[in-house]
Order: sequence, then C-alpha cells, then structure tokens
Amino acid sequence: MSTYVRRLTRSGDLVVDLFCQGPAVVRETVTAGRRALGLSVNPVLLVAARMGLGHPEVDALNAAFTRLADSLKGDVPLHRYMDSLYHSACPTCGAPGTAAWLAWDRDGDYPFEKAVRCPRCEGVQEGAPDDADVESARRVPPRALAYHYALNHVAPSDHPARGRAAELVELYTPRNLSALMDLAMRLEGLETDDETQLALTGALLDCFDAGSSLDPPAQTPHGEERTRPRTLRVPPRYLERNVWLCFEERVLNLVHRLEAGDRPPRLPQAEESAALARGEAQGYGLVGRAARDVGQVIPPGSAALIFADPPRPDAVFWALSALWAGWLWESPAARRLRPFLRRRRFGWEWHWRVLGAALQAAGPLLTPTGRLITLFTEPQGVNGGSDVLLESTCLATSDAGYTLEGWGYEPETGYQMTWRWTGTEPAPPADAKVLGRHLRATAGQRLVDTLRKRGEPTGWALLHGSAYVELVERGLLRRATAVPKETKEAKENSPPALAFTADAVRHAFESAPLIWLTDSEGKKRELGWLADPGGAGEPLADRVGTLVWELLAKRRTWEREKLVDAVYAQFPGALTPDLKLVEMCADSYSVQEGATLHLRPEDNPLQRAAEIEVTRDDLAELGRRLGFHVRRGGGWDVCWLEEGRETYAFAISATVALGPYLLTRRPVDEGAQRCLIVPGGRAGLVDLKLQRDPRLAQAVDADEWQFIKFRHLRRLLQEEDLDRHALKTVLGLDPIVEREAAQIPLF
Repeated sequence: MSTYVRRLTRSGDLVVDLFCQGPAVVRETVTAGRRALGLSVNPVLLVAARMGLGHPEVDALNAAFTRLADSLKGDVPLHRYMDSLYHSACPTCGAPGTAAWLAWDRDGDYPFEKAVRCPRCEGVQEGAPDDADVESARRVPPRALAYHYALNHVAPSDHPARGRAAELVELYTPRNLSALMDLAMRLEGLETDDETQLALTGALLDCFDAGSSLDPPAQTPHGEERTRPRTLRVPPRYLERNVWLCFEERVLNLVHRLEAGDRPPRLPQAEESAALARGEAQGYGLVGRAARDVGQVIPPGSAALIFADPPRPDAVFWALSALWAGWLWESPAARRLRPFLRRRRFGWEWHWRVLGAALQAAGPLLTPTGRLITLFTEPQGVNGGSDVLLESTCLATSDAGYTLEGWGYEPETGYQMTWRWTGTEPAPPADAKVLGRHLRATAGQRLVDTLRKRGEPTGWALLHGSAYVELVERGLLRRATAVPKETKEAKENSPPALAFTADAVRHAFESAPLIWLTDSEGKKRELGWLADPGGAGEPLADRVGTLVWELLAKRRTWEREKLVDAVYAQFPGALTPDLKLVEMCADSYSVQEGATLHLRPEDNPLQRAAEIEVTRDDLAELGRRLGFHVRRGGGWDVCWLEEGRETYAFAISATVALGPYLLTRRPVDEGAQRCLIVPGGRAGLVDLKLQRDPRLAQAVDADEWQFIKFRHLRRLLQEEDLDRHALKTVLGLDPIVEREAAQIPLF
C-alpha cells in the first residue's frame, strides 16, 4: 500500500479506503504526507481502524480500568461480583478458585471439563466439574434482565429481525450474557478520554467474540489458535469462557505492550471529514457510510487513489457485527447493520452487483490520472469456495466502467490489480451460446500462453487470475453482464453473469491441454503444466535468479525492498514470481551490511568466471588422478571416461539455473553419474527450486543427479588417499541439505 501511495500520488493528495477494514491504508497514506479517508458501514471495523491509528496513555487506561472494576454492582464492586459468577473448586486440591473456562455438552446441557485458577496450586488446573459448578452456571436464569436488555438493543419488539436477533443472543450462556451486558452498560457511562474509551471498547468487542458459545473445546486458552466460525450454530461441545478474565487479560496485555513501547504512532485526525475531502484539512478521517454513498462525502474528481479490499460475503461475520454494534451503540450506524441480522446467506451474484454499484459510485470521484487499486486475498471457506472473490471483483469492476492497467498475484499477498475509470456505457446485447464459446476459447488459450511464458508449473490461483485478466482486457466480462436480456423468457433461460463466466472458465481449465502434477509420493498438487511443453520459455525461477545476480552486479549497494521491487518490475502480470523465491535469490547472491545488500565477493562476474575455469581444471586433475580418461565438451563441462564410455559427467552452474541441466536430457552414456557443481551459497536456492517444481525433483530422482558444492570439490582434491570407492561414498551424500557432521570425517 505504501508503494502505491508513494508512486501514484503526490504530497497532499486524497487517498480513499473504500471498504475500510483496518488501519493499514490510512496509516501508510498519512505517513506519506497525503490525506486519507476511510469508509465503512460497519462501526466494528472502524473501531479496528481507529485502534491502529493511536493509543491511550498507560496511566489513563489503568485508572479507567480500576474505576470500571471498582464500580458497584449492587453493593459489591464489579470485579468481585464477576469473580463470584465463576467461583469453582480446584479439581486438584479442592481449594476455592475461579473457573477460566468450562467445556459443555450442548445436548446433555452439562459441563464435562473445566480449568480453574487456583491460588493454592498457583496455576490453572484442569479436571472434572462437580455439582457446584452446574449450580453456579444455572444461577443466572435464561430470560433474565440481561437477555431482554441485549435483545432490545439489537432489535426492538416490532422489528422484523427480532426473531433472528433472539437466535444470536442465545449464542451466549445466560451467565456470560449477564457479564457482558454489565460490562457494556458500565463502559457506556464511564467518564474518560476518547482513546481510553476506544481501547476498552476494543477489549470488550474481543470479549463479545470470545464469550460466545461458538468455539469447540479444542480452542482452549492454552490450545490451538481460534478459527472463525462458519455457521451461527452452537457446536455439540462448546466452551464457556470467563468473561471477566478475558476482559482483564485483554486490558493488561494492552498495558504491557504500551509499556514495552509497542505503540502505533498518533496520526492527525481531521475534525470534519467533509473539510478533509475538500482539501481544507489534513490528516485522516473515518466515516460510517456505505461505499455506494461515497459520492455524498467526496467531491467529484478529488481522489488521486482509491483502495478497495472487497468485503467478503460472510454472513456469520456480518450478523455478529450487527449484534455487537447494537450492544455498544445506540446510533444510526448500528441501526444500519440491522438488515444483516436477517440475511442468513450472501450469494456471490448479489456480491458482485453490490460491489459493482459501489465501484461505479467511486469512479467519478477519481482525478483524471487517478487509479483504483484492488488488493485482496482469497477467503478460504467463505460461502462456496476460495476463488469466487476474484471472479466477483473482475466482473464488478468491468461492469462499473474500469479498465485494467496492471496486475499480479503472489501467494502471501494475494491479488493486486490497478484500474483506471473510463466511464460506464450500456453493454451491448450478447448471445449466451456464442459468448460462452468465446469465453472458453479465450480463457483456454490464455492458460496455455501463461504457462509457456512462465516456463514452469504454476499454481491454480495465478492461472485462474490470468484467465480472468484476459477476459477483462478483451471486454468479455463486460459483455457477460448483458447476457440476461430484457424479456422475461430470456432472463429465465440465461444463467446469472457470475455463474455463466465461472462455468466457461471451468470448462476452459478442463479442456485446455494441461496436466496437473504430482509430487514424489504421488499426491496431486495444484500445479498446472503443459501436456506438450514445446515452445515453453526458460523456467521463471531460473530467470529470476539471473536477474537478481545481474542487478546486484550492476549496482554496488541495494536496499532490500528496492531490489525486490526492481525484480517485480521486470516480471509483471502473469510472470509475477512468488516472494519466497525472490527473497531466496536475494539471500543467495548478496551479503547484508547494515540496511543494504551487496553482491557476494565470490559472485563478482570476473571472479566467478575465473573460479569456474579453475573448477574445470580441478575436475580434470581429479579425474586423471583416479585413473579416468578426461574429456571436455559434448554438452558437459567435464566428463570422466573408462574404456571409452562416460562414467561421470559434470556440469557447472554458478547461477543454479536448473532447467538447462535437469530438464534437457544432455547426451551421456547409460549408467553414467550426472553431477552438477554449484556454489555452496546456492544450496538453499536449489532446495527451494526442487520444492517448487515437481519436474525438477522427478528429474533428479529419475536420472540420479548428484549435487556437489565447490568447496566439497576442493576438499576432494586435498584428499591424497581418495580412490574410486571413497568417491562414490562422498557423492552419495546430499550437499543440498547441510550434513557437516557426516562430511567432516570424510575430509
């Protein structure tokens, strides 16, 4: 995000986060000296954004927490009352303690395990609950005051979402619901500064999440990482966490981070977002508005850059957001979320149309040179699959009048797409059958072209993105939106636009001359390759390594980020390499001194060329010493022959470009040992390449290649007693994986 802001905007420009889901866009924008405006219809997400743009004072936070803990519940301080809700005997020693959590059987309505903080044992003890635990849990009746308070704040008695709201409220045990509502009511009336109030609100939101009954027992506080629930249904076995302990831990963790210096910098916030949008104020603003209403906040032609990370159609997330917003705020922003209570499922056809409406509203707000940047990762397991978000985004932007200027996909960061708004015109009518054939043929050809250009097996996500980019660039997705005609009969016989294009691309994958590779154990991997690899280019991994070496050789020093950027500038779009490969190439060819990188001294072109020539001479000398006839040429750097037949064939590669050696069957006599001599500093890169490309690993196994490091060869030359038998033992070691303990005795 920072790179886009720096390169596509100037100081003082306005940058918009159209679907603000956190602080990143705003923080990077303001830090770069631009104005930032974030919009979200979800006040919970705006809390997440605000928390990353400033921090409370430690003393103020401690004081506010103390006042909250000491506020009275009846005639008892709140923290003592909360502790009393979760009183439990230690399962180890029987001393009075406080339950950290209880694991419940939903159908039997009984706890079967608990964890108790025991002052006598000085730790958390786990064991079986007793009758007192059951009695304590049921001391709060199911329809107590807290239940009605929670329900009424989310949906009044006459609201159509009342029934659905009741289902969500019942995701909490009566005890936890009572504790949460007590905290919410007291936090609302707490007198403190805005940043402290925000921090406590964030801690309480975390408790709303942790305090529900949606987590199975495996997700205990000391166990595995919690996963987002996919349905709003209490699992057969669930956890009831101690709400007060959760809240206390969140606040104390924040205090500790602040005391340790982990504080997001405070950024200037404009008093009025409208003034910020007009350029009359600096800093940032956060607006609780839907993205489709962005035109009511920002004047036309005033945004230099718009970021869009499309919201996921996650019904669970949006329903819980509506529930929590209703508990925290009596505001128009909270009420605007109420429709999400009733929607149990968000279809992707609905998603792309709503997204398209928002993007269409945003288009006229861009300056003549402005850009829209869509950045997103695929949502695993959200409503129907892991690849539909790309399809929905491409369809929406095409329909909204945007032209694609550049794109890339990297597994760690997802899809990055740069768009220019050109205006919307009605799409011409399209015949479904003709367009379907065109979509399939175009996507299929793009898949083949992409693999030929990359020259190596490629993952599904990048291939999928490449196919959709081709459909966008040719205007075919735009035409697909016009498939449902005006007449009722045509609409009934025409498939929805998103399903129509997705089906065409799926058929393209199935009919294209591709194969899906397996690993050494025969397991299928999501790596596509050409059934006929004729005409394929040099493997991308080899080209990336060569470019990194050339860049380091041309310039004395590099900042790591700029070196990585320079590599990506040469491999855009379908050629985008994965970051792990680029970083490994940088590490293989460079040495870091302070904040900069420079070429390893031994990789200086002249020095490396001289070393390779010396290595050839060393191989020749060693071969003669072992009684072989030595020959150079014939596709190999050096060959050792016995009785006219090649016994060992050596190739030397300073850049470990493996494709020319492993994928091209160089002529050699049957039974000859193939060896590739590589610099020791390339071991990690060789290993990564073998992991990335099953063809390379299979070639190593099939042709029994051996890898030898330069330094190992030098050690062999120093061994006066080395004979042919000892040589086979040495070559049997795997120098790609360091085994120094095994190698030392041999040298």
